[in-house]
Amino acid sequence: MDKSELQDLINHGEKINVEFKSWVETPNFKNLIKLCVKEVVALANSEGGYLLLGVEDDQRITGCTKYDIQNIIESIYDRTVPNLFTKAEAVTIDGKDVIVIYVEKSKRLCGTSSGEYYKRLGKNSKPYTPENMKDEIVEDIDYSAQILECTSEEDINLLEVYKLKEKLKVRDKQSTLIELDDMSF
Repeated sequence: MDKSELQDLINHGEKINVEFKSWVETPNFKNLIKLCVKEVVALANSEGGYLLLGVEDDQRITGCTKYDIQNIIESIYDRTVPNLFTKAEAVTIDGKDVIVIYVEKSKRLCGTSSGEYYKRLGKNSKPYTPENMKDEIVEDIDYSAQILECTSEEDINLLEVYKLKEKLKVRDKQSTLIELDDMSF
């Protein structure tokens, strides 16, 4: 990513696929990684996007110092389930380094290694609870339990009824179902 692309991302502010994190407000590396993991998981569970380290919520670039990009991406990898591969690079704007972490949208639900799940809600990351997850899961429909409207006996293929009875004879020789007339069966 070049300077102008990064500046454009910053100018448009935080949104569902862009999150800013201060490097200077969280000088403790362990705490910073914990915040990064939360945001990376939320981005992966949403649309994917960018985590920008060294940018404040008000879009000011405060930069990053004394960092090791390899350590950051490995720390994120080690603290996500399934392990997330992220891409990261440092881009310098006005003499300040911004670490750009790119997160792809995951095909699977992602969480932290401590069992926390997050998803983006607008420009914020929120806990992704089983209740939230349930709302998004389309439940399988058991079509065999459905009553079909607008059907008649003419819709029944008697050859298929015969085949089904023959299969039943082979699988369950004790079954009395095969003795039923075709329509009752």
